[in-house]
Amino acid sequence: MASTQARMTARARARAAQQKVVADRKARDEKNMGSLTDYFAAAEQIDAARLAMARALDDIRGREGTLSAAATLAGITTGEVRKLLALLVDPAAASASADIGDDTSDSDSDAATESRDGSASNETDDSTATSDATTSKIATGDSVPDTEPATSQG
Repeated sequence: MASTQARMTARARARAAQQKVVADRKARDEKNMGSLTDYFAAAEQIDAARLAMARALDDIRGREGTLSAAATLAGITTGEVRKLLALLVDPAAASASADIGDDTSDSDSDAATESRDGSASNETDDSTATSDATTSKIATGDSVPDTEPATSQG
């Protein structure tokens, strides 16, 4: 009879422990949902800000006539200007270009860019190093971006 009682007590303790694990997971999930809501709201604001930046750079390029003039006025590289202006063509690229590891170099682009009126400008892009905003390192045109290690779920 004592062993039956011990087994029942052990099962009750195991059930209580399992219920505690489930309750803790539920509490963490609720807090995580709140944090994720904040995260995605901020991401939408970033995307909207990047589109506003792209429109402003497009206006500057239209007035100044060249991509490099817009980049110089904004104090950024022509590659960064190209990335932002690409958002005007494909707004879905806003979140993709903000991802970590998305590092396209200025030297990957065509040397002769077209100005707004369609004529080719004489601007060349001899910058071979760009500042990688995600790691604050200098990335060269032939470098491979750092990748984040995969995390296991558990």
